[in-house]
Amino acid sequence: MNLKTEFLEIWHLILVNVFAKDAGKRFGGWVTKFNGMVVKFYAFNEEGKRIDSVTIGGKALVEDTVYTIAACERDGDPADMICRIKNVMEAKNLSYTLHENMRAYLKAASPVKPLPKKNAVALDAPETLLSQVYGVDYQFH
Repeated sequence: MNLKTEFLEIWHLILVNVFAKDAGKRFGGWVTKFNGMVVKFYAFNEEGKRIDSVTIGGKALVEDTVYTIAACERDGDPADMICRIKNVMEAKNLSYTLHENMRAYLKAASPVKPLPKKNAVALDAPETLLSQVYGVDYQFH
């Protein structure tokens, strides 16, 4: 399986977790977002046919290209998995936690007035759909 196929499969799973018609397949409650990446999708299409486009840094996702992400690590996950993304190359833990990083950011940037970046866009739902307005915003470049 190539990187582009694997990456799109991850996104299909994320969208099923949020928008599946079968409530038993839903968990998480929000669409994961990456800073620097825009995913346009159809929330209510059938599974496997939701993604319209993915761009990173304004350019289309390219097969066999290595991208760097900073994301969460969950206790118990294998060393090559971060935030449900499998087969991550050269995964490493940083010397600080997300909570420490957020405290430092808030101390330096307060008061904070977050604005939606519109980096997860449902093409068949109102713009106010909370899953595309709020959620986790990871770094991606």
